[in-house]
Amino acid sequence: MSLTSSFLKEATNLFNPQQQKKAWYEEIEEEVCAICPQMSYQQRIGGCVFFMMLGFVLSLGSLTRIIQLLAGNPKPFALMYSIGNIVSICSTCFLYGPWTQAKKMFATTRLVTTGVYLFFLGFTLFLAFYKHYIPARGLLLLFSICAQFLALSWYSITFIPFARDLVKNCLCNTCCGCFRNEPPPQPGFFSLL
Repeated sequence: MSLTSSFLKEATNLFNPQQQKKAWYEEIEEEVCAICPQMSYQQRIGGCVFFMMLGFVLSLGSLTRIIQLLAGNPKPFALMYSIGNIVSICSTCFLYGPWTQAKKMFATTRLVTTGVYLFFLGFTLFLAFYKHYIPARGLLLLFSICAQFLALSWYSITFIPFARDLVKNCLCNTCCGCFRNEPPPQPGFFSLL
């Protein structure tokens, strides 16, 4: 095959995308989309809300197992709480689709949050199901669950435009404001209310 004919073939492939071979992730996306029928906007919102509420109920329902956690049996609590969080995260698949959701989870704006969330999800389950003795297992488990909750909350906030900046500013003004050497803010409209 000559250099000219290979160049023409590549140029034809560039301008005719139907002949290009699809990447493995594009094939998986097509297969998943073929399994899941097209949903209307209302069905997507309904599915998202239903699974978000189901995840919330499961996570909240794990509090009924807190006595078992304090008694030294963390498995029921950690498992129910973690499954509730996973169901909550999967609820957004209804809005975007599973592949797009996975891409959004690992976007640069959410990469650290997703990593922290997945780490503490795995760490929570590890602490709950590891059979050997771990010193301060209950305290570590409580810390891991709190970190998992905070990471999931921050992850959810990243989908709301300007919410991260708002939360950062609120936290800096309330928590860190006493450490600054700035003069107090001047009274404005809202201070008169």
